[in-house]
Amino acid sequence: MAFDSSLAICICTRHRADDLRKALQSIADSPRRPDQVIVSDDGQDGRTSEAVVAEFPFAFYQRGPRIGLGANRNACLAVVKTAFVCFIDDDVVLPPSFVPLAYQLCEANAQRSPQPLVSGIEFKHVTPGEAPIRIEPHNADFWGFQRVKPTSELKAMVINSGIFPMELFRKAQFDPLLRYGSEEIDMIRHAYSLGYRVEFKPELWVDHYPSPVNRDEYASVVDASRMYTTAKDYLKYQKNFGRFLFFSIFAPLKLALALTRRYGLKGLTASIHATTLALQYGARSNS
Repeated sequence: MAFDSSLAICICTRHRADDLRKALQSIADSPRRPDQVIVSDDGQDGRTSEAVVAEFPFAFYQRGPRIGLGANRNACLAVVKTAFVCFIDDDVVLPPSFVPLAYQLCEANAQRSPQPLVSGIEFKHVTPGEAPIRIEPHNADFWGFQRVKPTSELKAMVINSGIFPMELFRKAQFDPLLRYGSEEIDMIRHAYSLGYRVEFKPELWVDHYPSPVNRDEYASVVDASRMYTTAKDYLKYQKNFGRFLFFSIFAPLKLALALTRRYGLKGLTASIHATTLALQYGARSNS
């Protein structure tokens, strides 16, 4: 019996045409091409990114929903036709080993049930001329910060070097309320509640060259995303109302104290904004 090990790579992009070109070129240079390469563009004017994608005949371009990364990831999934899928950011470069190794892992996992999620590592290039930072998946602590080194089960992943089975997305989708941040750990939590598990394969790796484009905007919603998805985990996936209630009361206070100490009144204002946005996410998700 033949098992489907086909693979798609999805790239969500926004206002980063030069970075996108490097990402696509790294796929073009791979000794093996994915079965699909999908670029979903959340930029306000798609013409520049569309022109870049046109340079690579193997890539499919579409306009994204332009409401955030969670919804844009779902827009990619809507056109995926393969058995497995990877998501990379538009400022990620794949080494030549990535796609061939990803196929080996897909072939090994195709006959398993349920098919596992796979996480590799990311080398984050922050300062030119200095060694990159090695990013491995870490589990979330009580407050939702991914900084707990796993000692048994891995409940997180580095999405830029991850492989998802498409069968998962017939049962779950990325949260469309999340404009940026925590959408991948929210998906992992959902996957765990459905019986899926994550396996760590450090030989699977990518290079990440963080673009400054969009960073300030993304930074303004990261804390809101973390608080909303952590509260959602306790209430929806773990079904632990006590944890949910404790977190909902004390997480905003903890954030306000931390940001006020660090930035003064500006930090307090930022914490209020984050809490308000998290509450808006929660209200919309329950409506």
